[in-house]
Amino acid sequence: MYKKILVGIDDSEDAKHAAEKAIEFAKRDNSSVVVFHSVFHHLSEMDLSFSGLAGAGAPVNFTIHQDYIKAGSQLLEKTEKLFKESNLEVDTRLIYDIHPEDYIEKQAKEENFDLVILGCKGKHSKIERVFMGTVPSSVINNTDCDVLIVR
Repeated sequence: MYKKILVGIDDSEDAKHAAEKAIEFAKRDNSSVVVFHSVFHHLSEMDLSFSGLAGAGAPVNFTIHQDYIKAGSQLLEKTEKLFKESNLEVDTRLIYDIHPEDYIEKQAKEENFDLVILGCKGKHSKIERVFMGTVPSSVINNTDCDVLIVR
């Protein structure tokens, strides 16, 4: 039924369940699966310099961004291991420069994904959810393929 599946993950339990659901579908339908993690984060894109300290924020900004890249890479390695334990191939992608919801909408169209699978709640603050909404709500409203939100 589903031949191409796109899975967005972070380090939440719901995202882990989304990856497990993708494994179920891949086994059942012989689907190809792409799992991605976006390190694009508002804090890492902010200028953290303080007035009077020219350029002081740049090293902090770079360190935060590098930490997100390292954590994202480790998360994708862990997810790839989960697929290999199920004797499945998976394509993993670390995304640097685009919000996850925008990446999903773009790739769903460009690569003709049949299904997007996401966890219900990710690792975001309540403030981010209030002002920006959630990735799943944006994907549901802006993506033309089937979307499965997993708890």
